[in-house]
Amino acid sequence: MKVQCMVLAVLLSLCLAMASVAQLPSWENENTAGMQAFQQRSYDQAEALFGNALKQASEFGELDPRYATALNNFAALQYARHHYREAESLYQHALVISEKVHGPFDQETATLLNNLATLFEEQAKYSAAADLLHRALDIREKALGPEHPAVATVLNNLASLRQEEGKYTEAEALFQRALTIREKTSGPDDISTGSVLNNLAGLFSSEGKYAEAEALYRRTLVNWEKSLGPEHSDVATVLANLASLEQKEGKSSEAEALLQRALSIRQKTGGQEDPNLGIVLNNFGVLLKDQGKYSEAEPLFQRALSIWEKAFGAEHPRVATALCNLAAVWQRQAKYAEAGTALERALAIVEKTRGPRHPEDAYVLNSLGMAQQELGRYSEAESNFQRALAIWEGTFGSEYPEVATVLTNIALIRKTQGNYPQAEVLLQRALSIREKNFGAGNISVATTLNNLGGIYSDESKYKEAEQYYLRSLGIFEKNLGPEHSDVATALNNLGAIQQLMGKYSGAEQLFQRALAISEKRLGPDHPDLAPVLSNLALLQYLKHNLPDAESLYKRSVNLWNKATEARSISFGRTLQNFAEMYLEQRKYDEAGALFAQALPIKEAALGLEHAEVAEVLEGSALADMLRGYYVQAEPSCQRALAILEKSSPRDYRALAQISKIYAWLLQKTNRKAQAEVLETKAMVYAAKSKEKPKEMARAFN
Repeated sequence: MKVQCMVLAVLLSLCLAMASVAQLPSWENENTAGMQAFQQRSYDQAEALFGNALKQASEFGELDPRYATALNNFAALQYARHHYREAESLYQHALVISEKVHGPFDQETATLLNNLATLFEEQAKYSAAADLLHRALDIREKALGPEHPAVATVLNNLASLRQEEGKYTEAEALFQRALTIREKTSGPDDISTGSVLNNLAGLFSSEGKYAEAEALYRRTLVNWEKSLGPEHSDVATVLANLASLEQKEGKSSEAEALLQRALSIRQKTGGQEDPNLGIVLNNFGVLLKDQGKYSEAEPLFQRALSIWEKAFGAEHPRVATALCNLAAVWQRQAKYAEAGTALERALAIVEKTRGPRHPEDAYVLNSLGMAQQELGRYSEAESNFQRALAIWEGTFGSEYPEVATVLTNIALIRKTQGNYPQAEVLLQRALSIREKNFGAGNISVATTLNNLGGIYSDESKYKEAEQYYLRSLGIFEKNLGPEHSDVATALNNLGAIQQLMGKYSGAEQLFQRALAISEKRLGPDHPDLAPVLSNLALLQYLKHNLPDAESLYKRSVNLWNKATEARSISFGRTLQNFAEMYLEQRKYDEAGALFAQALPIKEAALGLEHAEVAEVLEGSALADMLRGYYVQAEPSCQRALAILEKSSPRDYRALAQISKIYAWLLQKTNRKAQAEVLETKAMVYAAKSKEKPKEMARAFN
């Protein structure tokens, strides 16, 4: 299963400040009323009240404690409204005053340090945030003791920071300590306790501890709905987080219901430019993408990207998340160049803000590898997959769910390279990880079963392949419904294996059902229809329905040609199969053109010395010879023979065939002695071959 980036909302603890000296009644009234409006999220009213309080406090003199209090509260409001530049300036000003008036180790100073640190963390200024939080924690522990609620506030924020930095072990210890303090001092059902529970659940989700995470999210949701009401913005936060978790576990319907509630709340409470609305839009986009609804998912990701770029700037980690998810949609729409560009930008952002070995880097590296894999850039893809694997295993261990994802992607490269034993080992390991984490009926398990079926198909282990494809199809249909894109893929692959087993009637039904699903979901002209059209074409060819086969092949090739970046091995095989059908029909010019188009695609996908490249060269040589183009045919014969003679293990049937073709060319060009040598070789190779002749064309998956 391919991976997408997701965002979980973390609740940071900000502190409003009460003045520490006697106040004039009017100033006190304005400040108190502003705090009440702020807590009720009546931000326009709060801004007017805090603005009045700040204006009055400035008249007391800059070193008056009331002025620092007013600056802090107005800064907190600007932070809540995502006006980060204004908030930072106000906090910095208040901090300077507090250090002068109260000293660098006072509680008022600690409050400002904590608040400024949360602002820095939101802007991905992690190093600066850490310095401030450590100062605040030191002040509060010394003044208040290690179990004071104010200490828990800083611990929660420091834990969130450590999670952002990928230091999960340290983050968990800090969250647990904050939770213990909150439960002891405020009670297990207090709102502040729920904030820590939500954040700890997010950490567990990132670590693949889904059961523990779900229990904490649901506990938080119950408490907050009771304490804050069902329409509170913090309730939307935990709903969005729980939805992301349900989506990871393949519970799409549950996730959708939660996201609908979260979206409704956010649209009522936060406004259209609220970064937290961006989180819900992003997570809703992930849900739609996983349902194959790419045209619906794309505008949600675009909107989230716009919101986050406006709120945080172009180099924030959330911007990288939106780019990563947009790239996933573009890949499925065959926009591989756009996807690659977006992922490279996302990777640069994450490495700059979080460092080169952060777990978030691994998500982007894995996605970038998949885009490169689609383009046939296997060396670059594997390099990125291996980097992602090292990060995830080093951070979470060998049983982490996403380790299975990247193992699967590496296995698919091995499959393309013809290294089936290693591909099988990698996929079996991925299957074990996914069954252990999610159970045998999860859709990620179905994806792995499907990929294993592809390995067994390529190894001609058709019965084993059929069983894996049947299991995969059953899981997809049960979890996703009968018209999902993954169901269409499973139907296509099962049809291909039944075709290879000679079950033509069953195969045709499966292909037709897969085609109907894809046409309904994507329209009749989408490149994703090309593989099933190609398989239907091959089936019609095997049934000797040549006009139907030709029509289907033409449609398949035209669709693949529309996706100008897409030059997959499946496309190359389709071109070769179509060319070989034309050879049998004595349409040599048409066959030659298709072989010429297939050759660079297979070379790019498989390497210059692969046996399948020799197959194309052989067909191209034959098409040239049958047209009398002996000079053009000879280099193809020579190269194909050289490739097959160096291949290990040797394919004696293929060697016999190319030797016979080359010998025929030599006879036609009056080199009889050389032709006799090759004819002798052909007889030796034929005698050594224990295989039945391969079919001219074959299904792929």
